[in-house]
Formats: sequence, structure tokens, C-alpha cells
Amino acid sequence: MKCALVGPPNVGKSTIFYRLVGRRVKIANYPGKTLSKAFGYFIEENTRIEISDLPGIFNIENPKDEDEKLAISDVINGDYDCVIVVGAPHAIKESLSILRYLAKIKRTIFVLNMVDLASPVIDENALSTKLGVPVIFTSAAKGTGIYKLRKIIKLNAAKIGEVPEINVEFKGSLWMEKLFTKSSIAIPTLIGILLGTLMIILFFIDGNTPFGNSPVALIPIIESFLDYIGNFLTIPNNPILTLFIVNGIWSGVSTVMTFIPYIAAVAFFMSLYEQTGLIGAFSIGIEKITTKLGIPPRSIIIFFMGASCNVPSLSAARALWGMKSRYLTALLVPYVPCAPRMALFLIIASAVLPPILVPLAVLLPYLASIIAIFFSFFIYRLIMGKPMAVERLPPTPIMLPNWRIIIIETWNYIKEFLKKLSLMIFATTILLWLPSVLGPHGITFNIENSWLAIAGKEIEFIFAPLGLPWQVSVMLMGGWIFKEVVLGLMALFGGFTLIKSLSIASALALMVFIAFYSSCIATLLSLAKIIGWHRALLSLIVQLVTAYIFSYITYSLISILG
Repeated sequence: MKCALVGPPNVGKSTIFYRLVGRRVKIANYPGKTLSKAFGYFIEENTRIEISDLPGIFNIENPKDEDEKLAISDVINGDYDCVIVVGAPHAIKESLSILRYLAKIKRTIFVLNMVDLASPVIDENALSTKLGVPVIFTSAAKGTGIYKLRKIIKLNAAKIGEVPEINVEFKGSLWMEKLFTKSSIAIPTLIGILLGTLMIILFFIDGNTPFGNSPVALIPIIESFLDYIGNFLTIPNNPILTLFIVNGIWSGVSTVMTFIPYIAAVAFFMSLYEQTGLIGAFSIGIEKITTKLGIPPRSIIIFFMGASCNVPSLSAARALWGMKSRYLTALLVPYVPCAPRMALFLIIASAVLPPILVPLAVLLPYLASIIAIFFSFFIYRLIMGKPMAVERLPPTPIMLPNWRIIIIETWNYIKEFLKKLSLMIFATTILLWLPSVLGPHGITFNIENSWLAIAGKEIEFIFAPLGLPWQVSVMLMGGWIFKEVVLGLMALFGGFTLIKSLSIASALALMVFIAFYSSCIATLLSLAKIIGWHRALLSLIVQLVTAYIFSYITYSLISILG
């Protein structure tokens, strides 16, 4: 059997999906589209039942966005044995509208979720009699009603027919979400939660925080372990093979490994906030601000998460409703300085500035990035057009999280990353490493004789107006693999001494350039997965041009003030 899960956004549809299928989940794009859907299966009395979790539908009779049109086309034209329409007390009118439309053409079941927060004044049987289709009351967070839903699906009890317009009254109060929808409460609370989340990720995952290095971070431990393993990969009397294995293959493996904690952390918190309803509740409170910019409210959350690592934030952006909203958010994520870039800011600022000015200087790239986001936003808006506005749904109730489902969703994020991006990152890392060990005379153990160094000298004229020597351009090219490579290239070129020799204007210009030139190859690959390669390459050009413009402005202003 094949069934489709449909319904408005923020009614717990995905939680029901994971309750039904558990870990048996796959995610695939619609053919020729960047929009994805999740599907999985469960076994009930020797019957294999496949469930597809379709994108949210706002208005089934008058769809406005391509995502909505794809979901509606899928549910109507797909070979589904039944359609499960999911509703909730706060979105009962919207979900019943979807049910009325689909029940005329498909066998349907109506699932009323979140009944633990507000329950109907009539029971399941009475509501089923009124609607003319099977009705199951559920609490996906607690698991209530899921077993009954599985049985109803297995019995193929879904029905087709005319569903009348009725009013459903509820017992209980949903006062919490109303509190968080007030802008005066939503904005400071959301900023506080996101800053706290970011600090947790930086402290326990990355190790580099605005207040110094963390003694308990995971990434330094992983990097030490990877370096320890790398020491055993030396091939005696064969330096060329050792170079390839250690600096090529193992470097690619290490790159992939260091991304996994970031992916897991961001996926965990995004799932947590979705499960508890915080994202849906806060979204209403900040909607007035974000709609003026033409981006959805949860884009703000994704941008905050990008301050730890851009790659998992782009993965989160894939789940955004609305094609243009998803594209616009993904295009702007790389302008958010990630944690490895913050480490570079600290190193450069510490080398050229008095200690008292280092924290102030580190804020400069973030300020420049905020300005660059607005600057680039208007460029992308001019090219793509304004995202389509959608009907405003009632705010999501605040709920307790289901930790099992959060862990499953986090694991699926990691699995998708390893499946779809890890091999590409690994292969591209090796490909970009080759110019650092190959030169006009073949393999070289002196990087200054490599093609990478030659390329750096060729483009030195570009960075000369910023007072930056060719060695810096080599570091920037190497940093495109991923930002930690910059530290290694600094050591090879005597970069720490070189940085100290820079003027304050040149050092700050370099920090601004690093802040928002293309983050790393993993970010570019993740971006291409969402918006396609031609848009990703266009984004790369815009990033480089924007980075140069703002770094030149910084250099000029600091030189004048100096």
C-alpha cells in the first residue's frame, strides 16, 4: 500500500510521519526540481505500507507557490491507495478545507493531531459520522492514536465522498502560542534563544568562542584524533605516496569528519525547535519584519545557525516552504561568518592590534557581513523577484519535545549529508589539493614552486590595492577548500610573521574579505544542491565581487582615519 500525508504547515505532520515509519526514511527530490519529500514504510500484519510526507499546503484551491503546486499535483496524480489529511486545533479550518477538496477524488482519512492540548467537544466516531470519512485523534508528541492509525490504514478503511462544511469546537486553551506571537516578546526571546544556541554549539562543538577557547569542545578532540591517525599513515622510503595518502586522501576524509558534529548539532536544534512549536510560534511574532524583506521568518533562525557552520544551515534551508524563499535564504547563508572564520579573525586581529582592540576588530567582519547580506539581498531579489506571499496560519502551540523523533531526524540529516555530499567534498578536496603539490616540474615538496603559488603570484595585482602580498592570495585560494586550510598555508609561508607585518588597514581588509568570500567547497556543493549549479556559480561571483568591494572600502576608510 502507498499513502500520502498532507496538511497545512505546523500541524505535526512530520512527527506523525516519523511515528509511523521510525528510522526507515529516505529523502528524494521531485524529478527535475530542488524540492524534496520524505518517504518511508512500516510493516503492519505482513503488509508493507509506504508513507510519503508531502510539503505543506496553504490553499489547495488556489495554490500560489511552485512547492504547493507540486504537493497538490503529487497527491492528486500519484498512485496512492489513501490520503491522510492531518489537522490540528489551531489550523482546523485550513485542514478541513484540504479534506473537503481531496475527499472528492481520493480515498481519505482525517487525523486530528494535538488533541492533548485542545480536544474536540465530540468524540472520533461522532466527528467521523459528520465528515463521512474515518477520523483518528492523535497526539504525535506522546504517541497517542498512532497504533489505531496504523490499523485503519492497513484495513484500507479510507473513504471517498462529499465532506460537508462544519464547525469543530474545542475544549482547552492554547494561550502559550498567543503570548509568543507578540513582537515585543517574540523578538527578544527568539534572539536570546538563538544566541544561547549558538554559544552552546561554539562552546561544545567548535571550541572557538568570542570569549576564548573552550576546554571541552568536540572539534579539537576530533582533529587531534585525526592528526594522531595521520601519523601512522606514513609510507617508509616513499615520500610521494605518503604525501598523497596523508595530505590528499586523509585530508579529504578529515574534512568530511569535521563537518559531521556541526551537521548533528544544527539538525538537533532545528528539530528541537520544530518539535516544541517554538519556530512556528515565534515566526508569527517576527513576520511583520521579515515579510518586508521578502524572506520567511524561519530564515532568521537559519542565519543564526549559519554562524556555527554554513553547511548544516543550508541543509535546514532545504526544508523551507516556497521555492523563491528557499533560494533567497540559501543564497544569503554563505555571507554569515562561520566559526572557523571567526578563528581566523581572532588570529589576524591578535597579530596586528593591541589586545584591548581585538574584540572590537572581530566585530568588524560581522558588521560588514550584515551590510553585505542586505546589499546582496537586493541583487538576488532583482534577479529572482520577490517571494510569493502566503496566507498567514494561526500560531503553533508550544509542546514538549519527543526526544526519540528528534534523534531520528538528526540521524537522517547526518545520513543525507554522508550520502549526498561527503563523497563530493572528499573528491573535490583532493582535486583542489593537487595544485599545492604539483608544479611546472612535476611533484614538488616546496609549496612555493607549486601551481598554487604561481597562481597566487599571477593574481597578486588584484590584492595589491589592499596592501596584501601574493602569499595572502595563496592562503585565500587554499581557504576555499575549507577555512582551516588557511592556517596550514600560513605556517608554510611563514604567514604569522607575514600577518604581523601588515598594516592595520590591510589586516582589517583581509578579515572583511575572509568574512564573506565563498565559505568553502562544502558550502558551494550544498548550495548547488538547493539552487542548481548555474545559480551557485553566479552566487560565487557575487560573493567574490562583494567581498572585494567591502574589503576595499574598509581598507580605504581605515587608511584615511589612520
